[in-house]
Amino acid sequence: MTLNKYFYITRTNFVNSVAYIQDIIGSSAFIALIIFIFVNLWKVIYGSNEYINGFTIIMMLWYLVMTESIVTSQSRVLEEMGNEVINGNIANYLNKPYNYVLYKYFQSLGRSVVKFIVTFVIAGLVVYIFIGPININLITILPIILIVFLAITLNFLIMASLGVFAFWIEDAKSLDFVYSKIIFTIGGMLVPLEIFPKWLYNISIYLPFSYVAYYPAKLFVAFDYMLFFKVLIVELMWITVFAIIASMLYKICVKRISINGG
Repeated sequence: MTLNKYFYITRTNFVNSVAYIQDIIGSSAFIALIIFIFVNLWKVIYGSNEYINGFTIIMMLWYLVMTESIVTSQSRVLEEMGNEVINGNIANYLNKPYNYVLYKYFQSLGRSVVKFIVTFVIAGLVVYIFIGPININLITILPIILIVFLAITLNFLIMASLGVFAFWIEDAKSLDFVYSKIIFTIGGMLVPLEIFPKWLYNISIYLPFSYVAYYPAKLFVAFDYMLFFKVLIVELMWITVFAIIASMLYKICVKRISINGG
């Protein structure tokens, strides 16, 4: 029964997202415009070059399709949770028969599945038309889906940890802004980390942010089983770390709300 309630939370948000699919298509169309701009930008950058840091232009553009789909599929969870903590609305969740962080996760998951699929299809269609298809071995589809699912989970847990932390600093929007820019850059959302200077690349590949965007997208365009198992293990490790952090911060937050009469 405990797991069933979270399943229903996910299903309800999934159904709601499908019901308002036109809104998701609208936001995904903006991503398609961004991808179109990148198509023309990378065409100029590549020129007559076949490879740049091990990536063909087809790999580079499909890499961007995957990173954009992963990162934009989740709503602004950090800002949303931070606002609920700051304005006291989190107190409304304390008397409900579920854990607040888990509720937000399964709520976000229901929305993310639909938005990820729609964004990937629309952005992928743009790249397919203007650049061409990416060669994918059907056997690797399930491993890639698993890594993407774990990447979305890790992204949520990092945002959840920062969102609850906003109870002390009372500025969730600035945290959301900083975190999004970290994902854009050293998370590898905008460009593969190989593009960076060697010293920055060596640092970025070990940070949890690279497992949100860079590694899932790299596996998508250049799947390797050794890399897959490495990413799988490290993603699970970071998920465990941030799950503990989010849980501890939530418990501390609940105690402070109770002390303050929330």
